[in-house]
Amino acid sequence: MEFSQALEIANHAVNEKLARTLTEVEIALLFGAWNNLTYQQIAARSGYSINYLQRDIGPKFWQFLSYTLGRKVNKTSLRGILSQFTLPISNLQPQNQRSVDWGEAINVSHFCGRIEEIEKLTHWILAERCRLIALVGMSGIGKSALAAKVSQLIQTEFEFVIWRSLRNAPPLETLLAELVPFLSQQQDIQAKPERLLYWLQKHRCLVIFDNQDTLLQPVQHAGNYQPDFRNYGELFRLLGEASHQSCILLTSREKSAEVALLEDWNGGVRSLSLKGSWEASMALIDAKGLVGSEAEKRHLCELYRCNPLILKMVATSIQSLFDGEIAVFLQTETPIFNGMRHLLDQQFQRLSPLEQTIMYWLAINREWTTIAQLQADIVPAVSRTNLLESLESLTWRSLIEKRSGEYTQQPMIMEYVTDCLVHQLATELLMVKTSFFNQDALLKTTVLEYLHEKFWH
Repeated sequence: MEFSQALEIANHAVNEKLARTLTEVEIALLFGAWNNLTYQQIAARSGYSINYLQRDIGPKFWQFLSYTLGRKVNKTSLRGILSQFTLPISNLQPQNQRSVDWGEAINVSHFCGRIEEIEKLTHWILAERCRLIALVGMSGIGKSALAAKVSQLIQTEFEFVIWRSLRNAPPLETLLAELVPFLSQQQDIQAKPERLLYWLQKHRCLVIFDNQDTLLQPVQHAGNYQPDFRNYGELFRLLGEASHQSCILLTSREKSAEVALLEDWNGGVRSLSLKGSWEASMALIDAKGLVGSEAEKRHLCELYRCNPLILKMVATSIQSLFDGEIAVFLQTETPIFNGMRHLLDQQFQRLSPLEQTIMYWLAINREWTTIAQLQADIVPAVSRTNLLESLESLTWRSLIEKRSGEYTQQPMIMEYVTDCLVHQLATELLMVKTSFFNQDALLKTTVLEYLHEKFWH
């Protein structure tokens, strides 16, 4: 059997299982194993680093190929196993083959709900040909899952599909060194933004960048890049402004500045602020085997605004601590604990000092609060301009809710911020300090009794 036949067998198996073909790096590994090359020889031939081939993509590829072939495959056994297969040529449809690289895209085989969001995104991408779309929402809300589901559903409309996670904040040059060769089918190795744009213009491509927020600067107004990653902002601005036939899909905990600047509901740049999903939340509660009335289940979902990841944490604790009984858990009136607090800590610590102060006062007021009320509450006084900028930033971070010039917080976030406030007040009392809030403000009738109860609980 020739290597070309072995490649056809592997590609057919992958296409049957996952509706895609092997990527360039996977083909390089397949060729090397077929010809009994060492990882060092494969690296020299393909241009990939030996560390990446041997320790990263290699183990994943052999596990992935074992799944698609239904046999235990490794570098040594590959040739013998593939030689046992025969491939009917009629089963192949090379005219429909696409180049697809799902990277670290999550498994969405059990995806549930989000029908409206899927329809909207599909319409934006296919019918309105949007060039740049950002999915924005707080941690755990399901941005990556929705992006993966939509991408899988519409992948046949594109010549190239590639998913890349930005979680580890790769330098832009490293990312472009993967994208440009992939989209050019190894014809172009220039890791430059203008070369990426060229291939996005030449081919119909779907490029997904997951976890964009890891590139953004904490403790400042939302949406600004860290100094080492400002070139990403320039790239996304280029891809949003320039004409091309492709679509760039971003997921992020906060809206970036270039998306906010360029987005237009009638234009090629859009953003979708993602809220919780009732269907996904109720399905998760049932899958976890929680016990309760329909009203109790809905109350649990509403308490956490149908955030799938947080509900999964809560459901696990309810199962282990309360034998799965929702009512018993709700009676404890302790909605924030364990990993949930760590998740919220990560987002709260990204806020600027003024953003944190606003969050404290929204928790203190515990109801819809106007801009004028917030400005009167905050001591020392802040300008209306700074207040508006910080409210906009909190909105971009998906941490506050708004309606007609009034603001508040989700119940879960309000409870978390209240706990932070009580902890801060207790610390100041122990240190005989009163700098955190002025005494008169803390005597507001809307909050005194509640804080007193929380403090002495």
